[in-house]
Amino acid sequence: MKRLIHTIVLAVTVLLTANVQAQTISPGKATIDKQEFLGLSLNQNISEKYLSKYWETYLEKFGKVKSKRSVYTIEKAAITSISMSPILVTSQITSGKDLSQVFIALNVNGQYITASTDEGYKSAEALLKDFADYALVREDARVADEVFTTSTKNYQKLQKDNENTAKDIEKTEKKLTELKAELEKKKLEADNSLVDLQNKQKTLEAAKSKIR
Repeated sequence: MKRLIHTIVLAVTVLLTANVQAQTISPGKATIDKQEFLGLSLNQNISEKYLSKYWETYLEKFGKVKSKRSVYTIEKAAITSISMSPILVTSQITSGKDLSQVFIALNVNGQYITASTDEGYKSAEALLKDFADYALVREDARVADEVFTTSTKNYQKLQKDNENTAKDIEKTEKKLTELKAELEKKKLEADNSLVDLQNKQKTLEAAKSKIR
């Protein structure tokens, strides 16, 4: 059991370290529905499948989210840390060979936040950093649960194999006991048969002696 726990902790630690190292935020651009947007990008070492779920759930606290094929929009998002005015949010999640990327375009009163010198950029960057932590916590829990479930299944399989082996040994020992008893019985029968054979040999020799 100690070895099982150690394996789980090691696997989770490696994955957590990789996730932390992969987080980067920078100005970026994306083509969404044939239209190019400028905004901010967040790279994370989390599968697009799970990152999309975390992102949509995170966005819901700012307003009604419309989603379609990894594209997320909020027509009037209430993100007061960036602006007191409603914000048009257009976002997309994509994945590459090793990383997934969250892109977000923020339109405040007709102007997009595109550069680090723009008003609201630092707040937008802070929002993505907050989401990165939000996603990482949930991914850590998911990975830990997945690793634990796999390890539990492996442990249960080993236990089942051990139980089956123990049953096989028990059956074999029982069969061995039966064979030993059978062997003793056969030995006794052989001994009795030998005595009978010797008696018959004496009878035969006695009969032959009379012929002489």
